[in-house]
Amino acid sequence: MGDNDDRAGPGPAIVTGGSSGIGLAAATRLARRGHPVVLIARRAEPLAEAAAAIRRAVPEARVATSALDVRDAAALAGLVDATVRTHGPIAWLVAAAGVVEPGLFVEQPLDAHRAQLEINYLGTLHAVHAVVPSMRAAGRGRIVLVSSGAGLFGIYGYSAYAPSKFAVRGLAEVLRVELAEHGIAVTLACPPDTDTPQLAGETARRPAVPAAIAAGNCLLPLGSIR
Repeated sequence: MGDNDDRAGPGPAIVTGGSSGIGLAAATRLARRGHPVVLIARRAEPLAEAAAAIRRAVPEARVATSALDVRDAAALAGLVDATVRTHGPIAWLVAAAGVVEPGLFVEQPLDAHRAQLEINYLGTLHAVHAVVPSMRAAGRGRIVLVSSGAGLFGIYGYSAYAPSKFAVRGLAEVLRVELAEHGIAVTLACPPDTDTPQLAGETARRPAVPAAIAAGNCLLPLGSIR
């Protein structure tokens, strides 16, 4: 995220997947820049811990949390509307909520494919759909969609995850050209393996082939985002 962006404005930032990892790192940086930050994740306790961590790093931070599932479009839209009423038009959306469950196509049940598509893609779509009216009315805003290196090419053992991130990439490419005329900037982030709690859980479940490939990778440290 750049240090200056006249298309974002001074308003609030919505961060999905804000209780840990990339979402928390982005929220901390946005709080440091003076934005009121709303963290969204499914569980209340990790959200409370994340909010406390931001306040330790940025004592003057204005942080709110909401425990909801990004698959619930109505709940997400309601939260965004409430945020706009309190803080004004949304300036930033960082859509970082996601899950990954590696596995071989012939072994994974359809439910695993469905869950990753619903959270990674539809959850992102719901968040964007909720914030765009406010940004459009204000004539500015910035949307950051977190895809993955797996959204750029197919990776052995990721037949459920990679297509969901390809879909996020496709959405970002369309939004970039459609929303530009409304003053809304769209960024697509495709991070490699990043040192997050989710990666730790994913690594333990990787099939042998991608595990061997990833063994030589360098992890992206979260400090580079904060």
